[in-house]
Amino acid sequence: MDSLDRAIDLVSRWKDNRKKERAEVLERLEGVIKDCQAAAKVWQEYHNNPGKPGDHWTLVSWMGPERAKQLHEINLRAKASVEEVCRLAGPAAGRFVVLDDDVTEMAYRQLKPGESGIDAAKTALENLKARADYLRGLIERTQRGKSLASSKTASVKKFKKKSVNKSAKKKAPKKK
Repeated sequence: MDSLDRAIDLVSRWKDNRKKERAEVLERLEGVIKDCQAAAKVWQEYHNNPGKPGDHWTLVSWMGPERAKQLHEINLRAKASVEEVCRLAGPAAGRFVVLDDDVTEMAYRQLKPGESGIDAAKTALENLKARADYLRGLIERTQRGKSLASSKTASVKKFKKKSVNKSAKKKAPKKK
């Protein structure tokens, strides 16, 4: 999600005349949060009704192919939203978006030694909650970014004005 961080840094510097694009970025981020919540529902469903244990190698064998497919589709939707946010932010943000980790927790992985499917579900639920909280923080940065950027600009202008006034006062003495 490094690309998303870069994108939000760029978006937070936008001026006030880009309200429409900012609104679209916020909408996409909200969509990613909803995708994380949808993935959490699938994981919670598995956690509540795990069924019979699978082999000790793959998580898909514990969860089943239907749930794994649901998680995959949710992740594709979330990735598309992240890619769109990066596209809106500009080319500097999305250069490496395809190399970022999955947005949601997937079932296509190996189990760690001693880990069960239930353990993996608990971990996935914790990670999804943390990711949704992180995305909410990005939304806050996006919303307050324009006020921070304008206050920084104002302070820079004040500093430049003071330094110009000081140099204007220190005039060289006239030559006779």
